[in-house]
Amino acid sequence: MSGNTAAEADEIEWAPSRERQALAEALRRLLDVAVETGAGPARLSAAAAAIDEVTASLTGSVIRPDFSVEPSSYRSHMSLVGGLSHPIAPQLHMDVQADGGSGAVVVSRLFQGGPGLCHGGVVALLVDHAMGCVANRVDRPAMTVRLTLRYRRPTPIEVPLTVTVRLDRIEGRQLHLSATVATPDEVTVEADGVFLILTPENLGAVFGSR
Repeated sequence: MSGNTAAEADEIEWAPSRERQALAEALRRLLDVAVETGAGPARLSAAAAAIDEVTASLTGSVIRPDFSVEPSSYRSHMSLVGGLSHPIAPQLHMDVQADGGSGAVVVSRLFQGGPGLCHGGVVALLVDHAMGCVANRVDRPAMTVRLTLRYRRPTPIEVPLTVTVRLDRIEGRQLHLSATVATPDEVTVEADGVFLILTPENLGAVFGSR
């Protein structure tokens, strides 16, 4: 397959669109099927060729990322966990208050670890994202410095999960948070985390001038 690499491709300004969200939704449906399909070799080969053709049709330009945290921004739409336009994001969307927040998600088979269970690393991803949504504000950028999880029960896939976060206290630049992941019947994970409020110097060192 030919086409420009990301380094060679023209950059265009980010603009959210219903079409981009629809592409992400279609890709999530495809991936959910791909991990469990029983199709034979001929159909698999035909599908791979069709996907390569679509991939080639989408090359040629790339989005120029922006670092805004507004709901319509590239960063929000392409979030690995909650991004509406991200093709593998499990779609955890947090309702955030001043001292905490909660969100609901159904984890698909794409993120299966043991049979019928969410991979433990994916559970950690959900918790880290949820804590980050509470810790980060426009006037208070912060990053994870420690995350501790206690897996009390296996977390199932294809079941509604609630991720709840509480901001317990602020000590200088350190934000101390706690979280739980729960099914409708029980808590499966308890977590504690520390986020560090970033200084302008930290932001420059981590993200450069972008």
